[in-house]
Amino acid sequence: MSKSKCLRALMGTLALATAASTAAQSPATWTAADRERLEQREAAIFPSAAANASSSKGLVSATASPIAVHAGVEVLRAGGTAADAAVATAFTQITTMLGANVSFAGVAQLVYYDAKTHQVYAMDAGWNGWKGERSPATIPSTDLSALTGAAVDASGAAGRKTLVPGFMAGMSAMHARFGRLPFGRLLAPSIFYAKRGVPVTPLTAAYFPMAAGSLSQTPEGRRFLMPDGAHQTKLGDRYASPQLVQLLKRIQAHGSSEMYQGRWAEHFVSAVNAAGGNATMADLADYRVRWTSPLDLHIGDVNVLSPGETNTAGCSMLTALNVLNHAGPEKPYWEDSQSFRTTALTLRLATVLGWSTDAGAAVQQQLGTGADCPSRLTPEFGASAAGKLKTLLGGNAPPAVGHHSASVVAIDRWGNVAALVHSSNTPLWGDTGLVVEGVPIPAPAGLYRNALIRLPAGGRVPSDMAPLIAIRAGKPVFAVATIGSSEVQEAVRVMDGLIHGKADPATLLAAPPMLLNYEQMTGPVLARDELVPAGRYSQAFLARVRSTGISVREVDLQRTMMLRGTLALGIIRSDDARAGAEAPQVLEFAEAQ
Repeated sequence: MSKSKCLRALMGTLALATAASTAAQSPATWTAADRERLEQREAAIFPSAAANASSSKGLVSATASPIAVHAGVEVLRAGGTAADAAVATAFTQITTMLGANVSFAGVAQLVYYDAKTHQVYAMDAGWNGWKGERSPATIPSTDLSALTGAAVDASGAAGRKTLVPGFMAGMSAMHARFGRLPFGRLLAPSIFYAKRGVPVTPLTAAYFPMAAGSLSQTPEGRRFLMPDGAHQTKLGDRYASPQLVQLLKRIQAHGSSEMYQGRWAEHFVSAVNAAGGNATMADLADYRVRWTSPLDLHIGDVNVLSPGETNTAGCSMLTALNVLNHAGPEKPYWEDSQSFRTTALTLRLATVLGWSTDAGAAVQQQLGTGADCPSRLTPEFGASAAGKLKTLLGGNAPPAVGHHSASVVAIDRWGNVAALVHSSNTPLWGDTGLVVEGVPIPAPAGLYRNALIRLPAGGRVPSDMAPLIAIRAGKPVFAVATIGSSEVQEAVRVMDGLIHGKADPATLLAAPPMLLNYEQMTGPVLARDELVPAGRYSQAFLARVRSTGISVREVDLQRTMMLRGTLALGIIRSDDARAGAEAPQVLEFAEAQ
């Protein structure tokens, strides 16, 4: 497959401080050799080889950007906590990815182990609806044709596709509760690269022509697309954003309130309403991060925790891990056809239950269990569902909606662990052309119409992304933060392998991914094809899988990259070392302190 097609496919995966203290955290203080090395790694897109990283002090693992990972590690070296490192990494991810698939106007979900209290906390910084939106069923569609392969009419009032963002409030809340360094220091890498310019890599260079139609719809979008006013950004350029620099400096001075009550908020509301939206300053000022009790699944001597029960992805992940624990596939799914079948059917069931209330009611009737998420985490549900997978999958249900995200796992010297996922839940830079002070505005409301219909005006949209932390004997042992269309599949296959010791971390990362089938959205769930990456299994193995009653279809590298999930992985080993891993063709990087 051509390199350009591979690059196109990757779109589917993917406090205050003095000037002196801020400068101390800036990449300007990194060696020129380090900056060059990191920028070369970024341009290569993937790690070049399998590698492990470990340290007794700290670790950062994150998707998409080795520059962002290094920014997080430098925060750990400066005495920052896992929360500090996660904030710095996430800000830098957005800047180095040019806000294409993650956004300062996006959302975030967090699970955090606090070494002082020995507790795990869950944070929901998801989308709020606009209180003035009274007809969510008529919100225009968001264009996901590149993912689904189906044409979409995305016309209509672009401003109605927007929602109240939670990312900036979430970063501020996480830092206020668990941070140690001044918040402004954590923005320094983002400011540095927004001012000096982000090197345009083959990946981001491929994004611009893909999104040119959308960005060309508004003057601000055209300015973003062609910073010099005449030429589209290309490979080898350095993309600088003076507007973003000024915004980030105001956030340094005023904190996250800049995006909820400040100048940016005013400009955001004006832009949304000019495009037919229903935004108000009151909706932004009223936004609050929610701290919730995490869901807790007990497997053997391990407890796996995810965000609270309104988080559909977290519930699906834990449901699948529960059923797999009772279904008992002892061998890795990529080595044994029966294990492949059990894993595939379990993932289908967990995904359907997470996205279909009708399916949940049907399962409740068949198994005699409760239909809510906590009921699916009991041993009784796991054992019963494991024995009736084929029966439970006889009905119809649509799969989940995909989105773009980035993820971070940070572990510090004190044993605090942050597992963070943040997202724009939107196509590249959205499909509206709206850009406010260098920040492309996501368009998630078109994806979440069904959820918005069921909510009161201005309500919190249930999240469909979930990081996980596993605890053994009261201490964290590993954490994953998953992104991508097949995020549930990716989190479950890796976490199940870690819990049951089926393979080492690097092998798990490099194993063939499990893929969510977006191509067959109607008909019985059991009858859908299991999509597998071409060339990763022998034909003899696939024949054995088919003999178990599973229909299997190979898809090329382009489609695999469009559909797969990717995760950030952090481990605390028995010797107390913080460890991570990298694998070729997996968009995840790890660096130890």
